[in-house]
Amino acid sequence: MQHATQVELLKRTLALIEQGQTDCAPAPSALPVDVYLDAERYRREREEILRREPVLVARSSEIAAGHFLTRELLAPLLLSRDEQGRLRGFLNVCKHRGTQLVGEASGKNRVFVCPYHAWAYNPDGQLRGIPHGYGFEGIDRACLNLTEVPVAERFGAVWVRLSPGPALDLEAFFGPEILADFDSFGLDEHVIFDPRDIRRPVNWKLTIDTFLENYHVQKAHQATIDHLFWPNLGLFERFGRHIRNYYVKRNLRDILDQPESAWNLRRHGNLLYFLWPNTLVLVEPDHIDFSSVYPDGPLATRVLGHTLLSEQPASDKARRYFEKNNEILYSALEEDFALAARVQTGIQAGASDRLWHGRFEPALKWFHQSLDEALGDKRVIE
Repeated sequence: MQHATQVELLKRTLALIEQGQTDCAPAPSALPVDVYLDAERYRREREEILRREPVLVARSSEIAAGHFLTRELLAPLLLSRDEQGRLRGFLNVCKHRGTQLVGEASGKNRVFVCPYHAWAYNPDGQLRGIPHGYGFEGIDRACLNLTEVPVAERFGAVWVRLSPGPALDLEAFFGPEILADFDSFGLDEHVIFDPRDIRRPVNWKLTIDTFLENYHVQKAHQATIDHLFWPNLGLFERFGRHIRNYYVKRNLRDILDQPESAWNLRRHGNLLYFLWPNTLVLVEPDHIDFSSVYPDGPLATRVLGHTLLSEQPASDKARRYFEKNNEILYSALEEDFALAARVQTGIQAGASDRLWHGRFEPALKWFHQSLDEALGDKRVIE
């Protein structure tokens, strides 16, 4: 992040401390509980948002030139990079009878042969051969190529629309503020550490909700991270459908003894980005954690997480340091999952027809507003 932006945000945070309150919306808001429970709502979120917007599916470094990678997310995905470095994405589905084409997680490019009837495809998605092809005479072979999906790379990551459509314009999608922040992090050169694939029985939106406010930290995370953070103090900003939060640490006043030129935002709090529609990025002092949240059914969630380091740990001591950091992070996440499960049980009991967002929980309102707007539903947020 640019130093001028860091100074501005830290000054705003110091002013909030003097006022004795956090960043706030003008008024509280309410959300009907059926947005977490309704099966039709889940279907529309999946098909009309998560399969139509750019989502993070891999790090660019996971797909070397001449190699492929598969992902089973909301659709089976095959990513293939040619020897010249061009990356393409396809639905990993044979056009004959709809079988998953490639079963391996990754490998060198080759002719991909369907395990059902041995239809063969080149790594560029072109149909190569059909055994006993005379049985398919009269069919336009062009319609039998693999279905291509738009793919683009930014911030050292692969972003894909999980359904066919026009090329991705990530410059317009992220906007200038998000681009400036993430470009400053230099993520293209970072390396992956400790990837995770977590499944839990809670609605995917309840998982995202736990990241978007710090009101709960003092009580819910007493055993893990509460001692680090100033109670219920943060900045909340919206850039289109993306969100930037800053959760303030208890050491913030240390900067008063430093010249502004030495101020470092990451030493005194964590930046938490929500990248529409389902990726959370936690920027810590010396590493960055990514979590992409996918529904795993109407009442279940799947989190694909990984940590980015500026370089591979150079010693066992360095590795243990980052392992300890992630142990704390994922312990706090498990505390959140446990509470989300209790929320889900509570709202299923019918105790109330709505949940409330306090004035200091504006990012919750923004997230659900964006979902409503994307679905053309104006009734949900009050």
